[in-house]
Amino acid sequence: MTIVVVAILTALKVKTFAQAKYFPGYVVMLNGDTLKGEVKKNPKREFDSFTKAAYRKKEGGEIKTFNPTKIKEYCVEGVTFVSRNVDGEQVFVKRLSKGSVNLYESQIEVLQMNDIKVKSDYYMEKKSGEFMKIKSGKFQKQVVEAMSDNEEIVKALEEKKYEYGNIVELFNAYNKSASN
Repeated sequence: MTIVVVAILTALKVKTFAQAKYFPGYVVMLNGDTLKGEVKKNPKREFDSFTKAAYRKKEGGEIKTFNPTKIKEYCVEGVTFVSRNVDGEQVFVKRLSKGSVNLYESQIEVLQMNDIKVKSDYYMEKKSGEFMKIKSGKFQKQVVEAMSDNEEIVKALEEKKYEYGNIVELFNAYNKSASN
């Protein structure tokens, strides 16, 4: 019986480790150099992507792990994570929309009723470089200020066509119209 339990636990442990794999990607160093190769990604635990980037040039190659203070950004399977200062700490944030006003998601682990949960916050960054948290209670006011040059978007916000729940759709629509 003990052997069966150990075998099951070992199989589960191997399966857990097997979930993280390397995918095509790149790392941008602080000096601007780009290292192309493969970046580790765990589809079952996205939070890991917000804390570090594990890079290798090719399968079997040396693995280098970078934290947000060591690189500017990294990309894995077309998803870009950028190093930004959030509440005094350098972290990776996932870029959800790119353009005149970029949209980012940050994730933090929080303890809720003796259970660790992952909480997402959203940030926007204008071309001027201002990086600010989007608060759900002040969402409309903050976004209207940032996108005031687009009457259509402002009107849609006032008519509640865009809300905090479809924030990515809003930023994509704004950035698409700003690029035309």
